[in-house]
Amino acid sequence: MLPEVRLLKDREQWDSIIQTFPSASFLQSSAWADLKSKYGWTTKRFVIGDKDSIRGGVQILVRTRRVSHLGPSMGIAYVPRGPLAPETVDARALVHAIVEEARQAGSSFLRVEPTSEAHARILVDEGFVSSSRFIQIPRTGVVELGHDPDELLKSFKSKMRYNIRLAFRRGVVVDAQQNEDAFRDFYELTKTTASREQFAVHHPSYYREACRCFGQDAGLFVARHNGSPLAAVIAVAYGHTAVYLYGASSNIKRNLMAPHAVQWAAMQWAQTRGCRFYDLWGMSDPEDSEDPMAGVHRFKLGFQPQLKRYPGAYDRSIQKIRGRILRSGVLEFRSAINRWRGRGTSLSV
Repeated sequence: MLPEVRLLKDREQWDSIIQTFPSASFLQSSAWADLKSKYGWTTKRFVIGDKDSIRGGVQILVRTRRVSHLGPSMGIAYVPRGPLAPETVDARALVHAIVEEARQAGSSFLRVEPTSEAHARILVDEGFVSSSRFIQIPRTGVVELGHDPDELLKSFKSKMRYNIRLAFRRGVVVDAQQNEDAFRDFYELTKTTASREQFAVHHPSYYREACRCFGQDAGLFVARHNGSPLAAVIAVAYGHTAVYLYGASSNIKRNLMAPHAVQWAAMQWAQTRGCRFYDLWGMSDPEDSEDPMAGVHRFKLGFQPQLKRYPGAYDRSIQKIRGRILRSGVLEFRSAINRWRGRGTSLSV
């Protein structure tokens, strides 16, 4: 018999609980749900255990719409980096809850991207099938921050340490402010990077909204030289981990190593937030020589991260015909773009 699962509406309680789990991700945070709510997603949160001893939880995002005024609904239910539950029986109960919620919400299918192979096996047992059409990149690199900036710097590869110091010797300055100038510079750099690397970007308001939703747990860092913006990063902190969520760099003055300096500033900020880890948010597939993230992968290796791989995406049809249409149509197209550009689709980041 599976344990009882209950709906939790208190967002502050949700975040205080979820952040205690070792595998907690900002993608399961109320702030992330707030951001996605601006773009048509609704959210529900389920937990196991009483108020004083929550053993597990999961946040599910749903986006559906009716095909016609009186017709059936069609859409997707999505769980990124969840459920969160150490015990198998609790994780299984949470999976049952999200399947039922997806059905009640009128979703065509449910996609889950779990944090562990154990949870992936539970999904398969419950009728999910593995999918190559991931939303979140299943490979990343995680830097252990420690408490001492000097010790952290020493842990990097010698070339990375040299380039960070070189940037500051040559006059690169990193500002950490969320003002109009910073957002304008960030977006201009993002458009430059998108043109160079051939990936799509969000509307500028999306990045502002992301920082607003995370509040003090979001940092916007812009590296400049003589007033010219050269590189920028948006990072968010959640639980024990800060995540390099968005980044961009200029085509000029690349010899000044501004991307190295701005990442270093973001990591120091993460230390001050009490984070133990810095997630570099995406690494290339070592078995794919043409992976578009190969170049940035080499850059990130300079920070000596621990490489980590998630199980990937698992799907379960809720409405078989409509789910097949959605997966093979819109999501297949988005997944192709995702694989091509090495970044999350518009469903996620």
